[in-house]
Amino acid sequence: MDSNVTAKSDFWAERIQAFRESGLSRRDWCLENGISQSTFSCWFRKLQTADSKADQDSDPVFVRLPSGQEISSGCASVHPPVAICLPRNIRIEVSADCPAGLLLALLEAVKNYA
Repeated sequence: MDSNVTAKSDFWAERIQAFRESGLSRRDWCLENGISQSTFSCWFRKLQTADSKADQDSDPVFVRLPSGQEISSGCASVHPPVAICLPRNIRIEVSADCPAGLLLALLEAVKNYA
């Protein structure tokens, strides 16, 4: 891959990351930044495809979670779950009464993976 293509990919990867962190819709972010939605979508798909291919080539990540003895677990949750959605199709759902140790272990695992 020549350096011009790599520079463009890096440039658009930074823009896409800024979009994800903004909390705005794609349309609003593009309007605010003076970027055509079609151009943004093209690069979004292109880089997402490249990320998916890289993910397929990488080794799986295994994480040890605390055992039931390590975490004092309560009764079945009666509270609705909280969903944390992250890039790369990572989704973590925890109940409001999730033991803090388990939640910390999950977040640490995701931080080390990402």
